[in-house]
Amino acid sequence: MSYTINLTNGSTLTQIVDGTFDQTATNLTLVGKNSSAYGQFFNENFVYLLENFANSSQPNKPIVGQLWFDTSENRLKVYNGSSFTVTGGTIVSNSLPSTLSQGDLWIDSFREQLYFNDGTNTVLAGPIYSAQQGLSGFKITDILDTSQNYHTVAELYVAGTLLGIFSPSQFTPASAVTGFTGTIYSGFNSSTLNTQKIYFRTTSSDTVADGNGNLYTADNFIKTTGNASITGQLIVTGGTTGIPLKLGSSAQNQISVSDSTFALSSNKSNQNFQINVLQGVTTVPALFINTATQNGESFGRIGIFNNSPQATLDVTGTVNISGNLTVGGTTTFIEATNLQIADKNIELNKLVSGSNSNTLADGGGITLHGLTDKTLNWINATGAWTSSETFNLVAGKTYQINGQDVLTYNSLGTNITTSSLTTVGVLTNLQVSNLYLNSNTISFVNAGIPNSDVVIAPKGTGTLNVSSARITNVANPVGGNDAVNQTYLNTALSSIPLGVGLVTTGLTNTQIASTILAKMFPNTYYQNGTICRVQCSDSSIRQFQLVSGTWTYQSTL
Repeated sequence: MSYTINLTNGSTLTQIVDGTFDQTATNLTLVGKNSSAYGQFFNENFVYLLENFANSSQPNKPIVGQLWFDTSENRLKVYNGSSFTVTGGTIVSNSLPSTLSQGDLWIDSFREQLYFNDGTNTVLAGPIYSAQQGLSGFKITDILDTSQNYHTVAELYVAGTLLGIFSPSQFTPASAVTGFTGTIYSGFNSSTLNTQKIYFRTTSSDTVADGNGNLYTADNFIKTTGNASITGQLIVTGGTTGIPLKLGSSAQNQISVSDSTFALSSNKSNQNFQINVLQGVTTVPALFINTATQNGESFGRIGIFNNSPQATLDVTGTVNISGNLTVGGTTTFIEATNLQIADKNIELNKLVSGSNSNTLADGGGITLHGLTDKTLNWINATGAWTSSETFNLVAGKTYQINGQDVLTYNSLGTNITTSSLTTVGVLTNLQVSNLYLNSNTISFVNAGIPNSDVVIAPKGTGTLNVSSARITNVANPVGGNDAVNQTYLNTALSSIPLGVGLVTTGLTNTQIASTILAKMFPNTYYQNGTICRVQCSDSSIRQFQLVSGTWTYQSTL
């Protein structure tokens, strides 16, 4: 009689004829009645069930609910009627498994991220960045401040680099935050990443940063409408046109700049130019340029503190010229009561172009108009200045040649060096160059030379004869050719080093000094510091020195 094998739900799985085995309905061997050697099959069936059909490939005849241990993934799976699915736990692999079902979790071991299957797609659960990308996104953390209070903040990272910190409050961290320094303020706080910028449009901003990171508020900028002012330096380059600034409703004026020229220009024909200053409460024109031609002139007129110039240059007030003044034309007329010239030299017949000559200079000079003209002129024929009038010097003044007095009202000038005089009267004193003779004294009198020699030089082999008189007050010599005074000579002779040979057997150095040297060379005849070297009978040479009037042993040479 055949066995009918049913499933749990009551449906028939298969029928087994007596004495046979069924190995096609399931992965187990089903044994029929009176089958021989059934023990091995029973035992193997138990082993298959115990190991859940452990294999790297799935069972080929599964039934619903059958368990299979996938040795390639080391996971227990169950057959749902169409495929084996994971029974539970998380799949860990470095690539997306093909067997994920709804509710399954997968850890990407390469990117270190967690995924889940929603029945349709495998969705990233977190973190939103991979291990290779580094920490990216917001990290919510608590930071301790200097008052020992914690503040919850959101740190924003990209590829492991801190971009900034969002905080609802202001505080100073108790410990340094990696990638950030200073106080954390309410709002977004930029990190120490110095190349960081935010690239998007904004309708308002508290500050704007320049290329060096300096921050500026709206007050630091100039408005294009209404009144505005600046406190710093304004530089307008003008771009490639070289005209950085145009003025007027229709650009009537402009400022142009180049490496060689700075120009204020008018773009309107016959437009006058004026610079005003404020004197008290009144505005007056300091510089006025009238561009219209007048009186047949082909150029305009310039007024200084004069807005109605009557000449090419018309100045109201005084004029100071610190440089050169060149006046052309044929006549220069100066209508003034007094002509005062600070320059110390007046040049006449100075040509702007061409060459000067004595012929052109002939007759030049000064003419003073009076009842008759009084003249001082250069006459080329005589090569001299010629005056029509007498020169009368006031008391105390002299005639000079080359800056030296040659004639006073009652004597020759003091700087006359040669004359036709053959004799002079008795002189009470005489100065010859730097030497001054007065009574019996010859002195060097040039105060500008602190030290100078007075030389008496006989001719050839002649001698200086003082007629057997003494020469006194001779200073100590400093050179080999200097004269020597008696005091210096005595001192030099009494300090000359001494040398003597003595029989010194049995004598000490002290005895040699006190019993022999003190008697041979008394201290009254020699200067302190004088050296005496003694050749002793033991062949040694011993040095003694006169110290404070006593011969004293110094050393053996």
